[in-house]
Amino acid sequence: MPPMEELSPRTLREVEFREKLRGYHPDDVDEFLDRVAAGVEQLQERLKDANERLARAESRVGSNDETDDTLRKTLVLAQRTADLAISEAKEEAAAIVFAARADAEAALAAAQEQVRALEEDSLTQIREEISGLEASRDQLGGQLDALGRWLEEERSRLRVALEQAVAHVDELIPVVQPAPSYSSPSQAG
Repeated sequence: MPPMEELSPRTLREVEFREKLRGYHPDDVDEFLDRVAAGVEQLQERLKDANERLARAESRVGSNDETDDTLRKTLVLAQRTADLAISEAKEEAAAIVFAARADAEAALAAAQEQVRALEEDSLTQIREEISGLEASRDQLGGQLDALGRWLEEERSRLRVALEQAVAHVDELIPVVQPAPSYSSPSQAG
């Protein structure tokens, strides 16, 4: 951005501001700067007209002291008017820039606060989910251990039941006699 000494309608129209998150709408700023530039142009035209009138008046003035005094007063008045208009335009432009910066900084601070709050909320949510998953894992681990113990108990119970069934079968079936021997067909004849 050019220094304030170089303030002109052209610099007002060509000035560019850096964009920040949630700052002023660029079209609104541009429109306002165009209006300020138009106002500065009008003031410069008025100053130019006053200077031209002064130059014409000076050219018409001869040696008349009264006319010289009037012209000097007119010149001083025109110069004061021009200086005041330029000063007011510079002050207004500086106030606009200051307000735009302040608003942009405030918007940035608000956006940063929102990001921080969202981060905190996300971290809290993630921690809660992790805690829930850990609790589920612990519960499932306990259920798995209980299922393993039950399975081992069932295996032991089935072994005992099978051993008792074998013992019972041994008690019920009489001792088996040896199988009769058979002669082969070639011996039978």
